[in-house]
Amino acid sequence: MSTVTNRIVTIFFVLIAIPSFSFANVIVTPFIGYSIGGTATDGDNKTYDISPSSSLALAVEFPLLNGRIGAFYSQQNSSLDTLDLDSKIQYLQLQSSAEYQVANKTLAYIGAGLGASHISADWTKSQTGFAASIFGGIEYQLMPHLFLNGQARWQGTVVNNETVSVCNLPTNDQSCFIGFNTQWMNQFQTNIGMSIKF
Repeated sequence: MSTVTNRIVTIFFVLIAIPSFSFANVIVTPFIGYSIGGTATDGDNKTYDISPSSSLALAVEFPLLNGRIGAFYSQQNSSLDTLDLDSKIQYLQLQSSAEYQVANKTLAYIGAGLGASHISADWTKSQTGFAASIFGGIEYQLMPHLFLNGQARWQGTVVNNETVSVCNLPTNDQSCFIGFNTQWMNQFQTNIGMSIKF
């Protein structure tokens, strides 16, 4: 079983074991998505964007008042533009949202999350930092317990902008050093998934 699968399974079982939610319904939503954002700079001040790429995510939530509370995990595998330097960005956050009925089978929601990110890449030191998100979306009922779910999400995280040496970069010494160009990274993500309500 892969590391990602292990984490998803762990999140699921931890949440359903919380006593205060032991009699609540569970809403599980796997997503596929597309993520953009993030920039690195080398010693010559040349910038490289983290390439936009597909991402996978999972939300496990419980109904609470007029909304939901739960956890959200996502992973993006990408690389720096023009360079063969891989990066993996993962987020794990606790989140809550408010729901608004907009039609007979359609509801809209808006929410926020707090948690952590973990970044591992060929061009920066592995690091874990504080992360936050704001999101909104629409859910449409297909069947009594099955819903089509689409959302847009901003995710931001603290990053370490200390440079590391990667000498497969173009030729002079300064260009061998690369790192995040700020201590805060913004990313934007669109997701579509299927919500299953148990």
